This record gives sequence, C-alpha cells and structure tokens, in this order.
Amino acid sequence: MQVEHVTIDIVSKKAGVSKTTVSRYLNGKFEHMSKKTRDRIKGVIEELNYRPNAVARSLKSKRSGLIGVIVSDISNPISVSLIKGVIDYCTTEGFQVLTASSDECKKKEREYLLSMVDRQVEGIVVNVVDFKGSETLDSLMSQGVNIVLADRIVESGLFDTVTTDNYDATRSAIKFLYNEGFEVVGYFSSDLLLSSVRKIRLKAFMDESIDHGSDPERLVYILPDDNEEECQRALVEFILQNRGKHLAVFASTPMALLSLLGAAQSLNLRVPRELGICGYDNLGWTKLIDGGISVVEQPFYDVGKESAKILINRIRNGMPEDEDKMYVELKSTLILRNSTKIPEVSDEQHV
Repeated sequence: MQVEHVTIDIVSKKAGVSKTTVSRYLNGKFEHMSKKTRDRIKGVIEELNYRPNAVARSLKSKRSGLIGVIVSDISNPISVSLIKGVIDYCTTEGFQVLTASSDECKKKEREYLLSMVDRQVEGIVVNVVDFKGSETLDSLMSQGVNIVLADRIVESGLFDTVTTDNYDATRSAIKFLYNEGFEVVGYFSSDLLLSSVRKIRLKAFMDESIDHGSDPERLVYILPDDNEEECQRALVEFILQNRGKHLAVFASTPMALLSLLGAAQSLNLRVPRELGICGYDNLGWTKLIDGGISVVEQPFYDVGKESAKILINRIRNGMPEDEDKMYVELKSTLILRNSTKIPEVSDEQHV
C-alpha cells in the first residue's frame, strides 16, 4: 500500500499506538517498548513507505542519524570490506554512513574528524594512521564524541577497539612454516610507518623465530615503498646467507607479498620447492598465482560490523562510568595453498 504525504500521525493511528511511541521507535529508544509493538510499528512504516523528515528529526532530537567512517586507504580492498561491514550494520539500525580516506596522512585524518563532527555525525569509526593516537582524537573523546577504532589500535587504550588477532595469527603462520619442514623463515615487511598492526606482526615473528632457534634480527627485511627492485636485492641476500637450507619467506602485508612474488619470478625461483611463500591477506589474486598463495585471512567485514555495533550501542546507551573500554580481537584463519604445499596436503584447506 502506497500513501502519499504519510505523516507520523497516520503511522501511529494505523499501528494503534501514540505518536510519542512512534517517535521513540524512530529514535531507537526501545527500552520500554515490547518487541510486539516494535514489530507492529516497523510493519506499518514499511507498508506505508513512511520516510520521516530527517532534518526536522535531527533538529528536534539533536540526532542526525549519521555515522562517520575514516579509513587509512580507501583504495585497499581491505578497507572496502571494513566499510561494507559498517554500512550493512548501520543500515539495519537506521543510520547512514559518511566515508573518508586519510591516505595514511595524520593531517587529513584530523581534517576529516573535525569535518564529520561539524556535519553532526553521532559517532565515528576510525582506522587510525598513528598507533600513538592524536590530540584530535583525545580531544573529541573528552568532548563526548563516540569513537571506535577499527583494525588498528592506539597505545593509550582509551578507545573502544575492534581488531584481529595479529600477534597470534602471525605466530601461528610462522610456526606452521617451521613445522612443515622449512629450516629458515625470512620476514619481509612494508615500511612500518606508524602502523600498530605492522609492529605487532613483527614482534610476533621475532618471538616465534627465537622459539625455533633462529636469530630474527638477521631475517627481517623492511621494504621502502614496496620497491620490487629492493625486494629482489633483499631476497637474494636472504638466499645467499642461508644457502643449502629449505627456505620460506613471510610477507607482513599484501604489498610486500606482491613484491616478493615479483622478485621470486624475476629470479626464476621455483615455489615452493626452492622458496615457500606465505603472507597477508586473502585477496582475489592470491588464489590464482602459481596454484595459490598461502595467506592469513582476516575478517575485515566482521571488524567493520562489530565496530558499528559497539558504536551504535554507545550512541544509544552511553558509556557507564564503571565500565572499561571494549577491546575485541576477531580470529583470523590460515589458508593453505600451493606456495607452502607438501605432497600430503590438499590444494586448499583451513586450519
């Protein structure tokens, strides 16, 4: 049924409730409302195709119905997946989403944070640039702005945070390579920049390497700007220093993984017979190259969805004085493919 110029009065009469009850439903205030009443109002709204005046609602209730999302690189498929998780959850809860990309620039991040606050967003999900945080983030939090950090963390621990198990997942991947029979595992990383994630993964590699009797200091190669020529030079150095041993390399980022694959191809290395390769993340091309590349797959869609869930809960219910900030780590999955394959292992399995 389609009704022109549907008003809140029409909705309330058809649902058999007061206009105040409908208004409370539209503003997400369900604490004194039965599920039966909520479902009835929702059904009438959908039947009548009722669209409340968003501007009038925000002026009256001081709510905008907007959520901001700032990612570090919107061209990265990982960021796209995270954003989709946020949008899908926010849509089910009646919120719209504004997105922005800081391009790994602290100045841009600050400008977008302030711009979103000016546009009266009710909360912001941030994929932060600097693991040390920023004065802007701290200031906004002290002013009561709802903020949830997604994927990357800050060392202060002052914000609700949703991330993945970077430390445990990296250690598990390195342990697998050693247990599989590779004698030496090298670590290739994009520039550490200010990223908490890359620093955590590096520490995990060093800790696991020590447990296997290796000296991690001589096995770490940092690739400036993911330069393939520099990667090739580093890979040659790694091979020459560990000549005669069964070698594997682990890439801490998709960019480093691409550089490694290009370097291995240029050097005519047979994967995995002469060099095992594993890394982050499970992007589409990792399934196609040389029978597939073993990767750590992170649940970025779920990171976005969980971040939005926590944020909307804070918006609706606030932050209890005696409650700590939430810290959620979602579990990653090691996907095994040809690049680390031994004869007994199937083409692809999850462990």
